[in-house]
Amino acid sequence: MEDSKEVATDTADAYRGPFGDPLKDVRILKLRARLIVYPLIALIVPMDHFIIGTPWLTTLAMTVGGGYAIATATIEFIFFYFAKLRKQAAYPSMLAIQLGATHDFNQACEDSVRLMAGLLGLEKVILAWSAHHDAQLTTVATHGVLPEEVPLATPLPWCQQAVKQAMEKRKAVVASASEGRAWLSSSDGHSRVVYVPLLSLDRFVGLLVLVGGRETSDLGDKRLLTTIGLAIGLTLDNLCHSTELRQVATRDELTQLFNRRYFFEQLEKELKAARRSGRPLGLLILDVDSLKLINDTYGHNVGDAVLANLGKLLANRVRSNDTPARIGGDEFAVLMLDTDKRRASATAARLEKALQKKPIYQAEGLELWLSVSCGVAGYPWSGENVAEILQCADANMYRVKAMHKGRAQGATTPTQERHSRPASASH
Repeated sequence: MEDSKEVATDTADAYRGPFGDPLKDVRILKLRARLIVYPLIALIVPMDHFIIGTPWLTTLAMTVGGGYAIATATIEFIFFYFAKLRKQAAYPSMLAIQLGATHDFNQACEDSVRLMAGLLGLEKVILAWSAHHDAQLTTVATHGVLPEEVPLATPLPWCQQAVKQAMEKRKAVVASASEGRAWLSSSDGHSRVVYVPLLSLDRFVGLLVLVGGRETSDLGDKRLLTTIGLAIGLTLDNLCHSTELRQVATRDELTQLFNRRYFFEQLEKELKAARRSGRPLGLLILDVDSLKLINDTYGHNVGDAVLANLGKLLANRVRSNDTPARIGGDEFAVLMLDTDKRRASATAARLEKALQKKPIYQAEGLELWLSVSCGVAGYPWSGENVAEILQCADANMYRVKAMHKGRAQGATTPTQERHSRPASASH
């Protein structure tokens, strides 16, 4: 428990760093109020003794037992609500600014649960999101919860009354751990579970599940939690839309690889970086052999499926820092950072070999096999600028394509039979 509190404190400090402590001014005012009020109360002792004639002990007892106690209680009461109002004003805006600066939806979700845990001193936080705004919640981020208890990217597995109330009333709902699952309990055995709806304006977009112990006083402030839900919901919804727009702007719809515009922007950018650093840059240009034959024989739906499967193969076979893209109808490209000529050629060979191992398309007893012509080029061995490198890659690709056509014409088996064979023929 102590370790978790220490981590939560560190998280809160890290979060408040750019903005300062929002309650610092409240604490300063509280200290100044004590410094003013307590000395004034102390003046009552001699005044009461000399003017009224009350004995010293009686005056001292009344002052300490009555005056200081009343003054302390009054100051604590006033500044408790002052701090409460300050939190309601500061916390939502701080969270919105911090999350909005992320520019990535998934990272913002992770930051949301981490920052909520640190800011409110929570033990467990779960964030569920409604991707299509249809009230079907999917867990996207957790804090303090084991992965096997609430797996990510799975539907939220609860339907308690408290969840329904939070979704319907658009307000935070407090519940005991007994109303949820067994793991929704805190380490001190006195847990409170709060379900906070995430709203984008008046539209329900997600849910925060907050779990805290007896010392987590902010869990009782429904207005604060509801306001935080509005701030987080609107921020995450905007980031989600931004991510979707970015996907549309940079991705090819059919293959989900990067599109032509994004690829050439990256090629220009990475080539400049390679020239500055002196590191090599590899480029593959891939052209699908006989795609027209597949489209004419089996239809464009099958041809599209072939291209989509080829896109998946490329995405799975290249490194995470490479840029695979579809740059034309049947033309693909891969930009490879820190890759010399030998490694680029090895990558092309691996891709060709992967296509030879299994058919690219299988359906209803039909297997379609595919081959591609790969042109390898790169910086600095092929040229110093984009035009020279692309020209070299295209020339090498057409040279490989001519070799493939020569082998196909010289083969005894027609090319059509290579591209299509019954499923039983592969056994």
